Amino acid sequence: MKTMKKAIPVLACAMLLAGDHAGAQEQAASDDLPVCQLDPRDSGKLLEEPCRPAPPVQPRRSVPQVIGRMPAQPVPPVVPMAPLPPSPAVPMPRAPQPIGACDTGGCRDAAGARYNGAGNATLDANGRICHRNGAFIQCF
Repeated sequence: MKTMKKAIPVLACAMLLAGDHAGAQEQAASDDLPVCQLDPRDSGKLLEEPCRPAPPVQPRRSVPQVIGRMPAQPVPPVVPMAPLPPSPAVPMPRAPQPIGACDTGGCRDAAGARYNGAGNATLDANGRICHRNGAFIQCF
């Protein structure tokens, strides 16, 4: 058990050193490769493979991140408003009515009510706009 406790740190150091050595070998191998360039005949391919990326034009510099707070917004004053007067009741559209017969001046529904107008837009006897959709008509 004691030898195992002593062996673990030694193995860890050996692995770190071996990793650094492998990284150095990998860096030296990538320095031997040419810088990547696009093929002038086919811009979707590289001129020569394998290659290494180009070195940065300027070295990167660290910049501290600054996160500012938004300024406090003043709360607008609450203005009391008088209640609105009740609005007149708006009639709901009726269910579509089947069309009985049509002529050049308009149509009649199955109950005999007349809808004046041509095409899909007509008016009923009360002056409401009605829309014809196939064999049905609905007023709004």
